[in-house]
Amino acid sequence: MGKAVSALKSQREALAKAKRFLEKALVRCREIGIEFIGLYIVGSRARGDYTIYSDIDLVLVLKNIKNLNTIERIYLFKDLLEPGIELRIYDADEWFSNDILWIVEMKKEAIEIASLNKTTSSPY
Repeated sequence: MGKAVSALKSQREALAKAKRFLEKALVRCREIGIEFIGLYIVGSRARGDYTIYSDIDLVLVLKNIKNLNTIERIYLFKDLLEPGIELRIYDADEWFSNDILWIVEMKKEAIEIASLNKTTSSPY
């Protein structure tokens, strides 16, 4: 298999992982009463400079979780993660703020997979 074909196959597999995570995360949000706002791909998979060995970096945006620290946030979804998924979880106020520089930079490359208003559509 050529490099281009391998890269495309790895991208399809990564996107399939993201979709499976999204489906499970939506159920989890309903179960625990947390409002889902959006799911985004960031990092090399979003920029297009990934290799066949690259993981997929996902940003899960939820409402009213500012009272939870990073570990508590991840703990809510850790059992839904597959190998090769790196997850970051932000409160909607954090994600949509322009006060946190690394989030501002991350949003420049972010590709929306799903949002509150369109959880069933995807550009892939």
